Amino acid sequence: MTRPALLRFALLAGCLFSTAVSAKEVQLFNDKGFWSAPLQAVANAARTDGISLKISPYANAEQYKTFIQASVASGRTPELFTWWTGASLNTLAATGQLAPLDALWKEMEADGRFQPGVKDLFSVGGQPYAVPLQLSRWVVLYDKRVFSRLGLKPPSNWAELQTLAARIKAAGQTPFLATTQDGWRGFIWFQELLLRTDPKAYVGLNNGSVAYDSPAVRKVFSIWADMYAKGWFSDPRSNEEINDFVRGKGVMYLFGDWAVGLLGKAGFPLQELGVFILPNAPGVQQPAIIVEGAPIVVSRKGAANPDVMKTLRFWVSNQGAQTWGKASGNYIGNNKIAAPNAIVSQVNAQLAQTRHAMFLRWWEGVPTALQGEMVAEFNRFMLKPDMNTAQNVMQRMQSLNAAYWSKRKKS
Repeated sequence: MTRPALLRFALLAGCLFSTAVSAKEVQLFNDKGFWSAPLQAVANAARTDGISLKISPYANAEQYKTFIQASVASGRTPELFTWWTGASLNTLAATGQLAPLDALWKEMEADGRFQPGVKDLFSVGGQPYAVPLQLSRWVVLYDKRVFSRLGLKPPSNWAELQTLAARIKAAGQTPFLATTQDGWRGFIWFQELLLRTDPKAYVGLNNGSVAYDSPAVRKVFSIWADMYAKGWFSDPRSNEEINDFVRGKGVMYLFGDWAVGLLGKAGFPLQELGVFILPNAPGVQQPAIIVEGAPIVVSRKGAANPDVMKTLRFWVSNQGAQTWGKASGNYIGNNKIAAPNAIVSQVNAQLAQTRHAMFLRWWEGVPTALQGEMVAEFNRFMLKPDMNTAQNVMQRMQSLNAAYWSKRKKS
């Protein structure tokens, strides 16, 4: 072969080799700025598989939602992005912009990484459209040091929960930490109290069959207002919720178990962190737990991009899930790896022993169009937690709820 021919061959081989080993950058759009560092840890680990992943966060959930909705409407849906399950995923899937992920879920279930039931949380009409960013259970985290000092133990029933809170308050500390930080947290105690007192009403709120000024909802606000009147809650105006728990401004913290990583990062000694599932009120027998299945979705354009699908497969792989769990403290449901922390392990063990019914968070269950205005009403109650405020809040929420379902029935 002549020298020019050899040169041309070398250049061609170099181009082919470069194409084979270099991947185009894949962006993961999200509203999880507080997890930028853990997400970047996954991106760094993915480089060993020839994956170039860029983490692209938005400042808050509302800005992010607006961006995604505008992108979908214009036909420029991002290839890979995070979203929400429940009503939000149903609405997005109805646009036809999302790619079904049956083949990937078959792989994930076939090798035992994920149990079949997990897929249902990320499906619409039996069709999976997402993989887990996290599979979080909403539980009560507590400071074991305070419990030990006061001779307390986790409650096994509703009466014990009341006694527990009263004893902590009598000892000069605030039993529960709860704020309106970031504008979305107001529903947390509402959803939990409703589930514990009337699980059928909890489901009914989200399908329009139960009103927001119904007796079941009124009962929740009455219990909630009474808890505030007893001084059982922290200042709802704080914008430093995680740090407040570290500082001891609340002994118990009702939140998703994904908060464990944030607490550790903020300096809470995780060996002193305990966990229990809130017990039911009298008359409610079935143990239950609220589950947040935050998804990562792929657009149809993204599914046609080998680099995007390779990135997604890395995320749900043992290496990807282990990296994410270690960096963030989050669990995604992968059974082939160790739980990311002792709290998740304890929750897994408790759920394995007791058949808890799983309910989606209120945020995912409520129609997307109602989320923002409804949660603003919950926040309003928390800032002035009395029954006069509650009455006004219930009326306002039911007005919004009735208008939404009336239009839906007409269409």
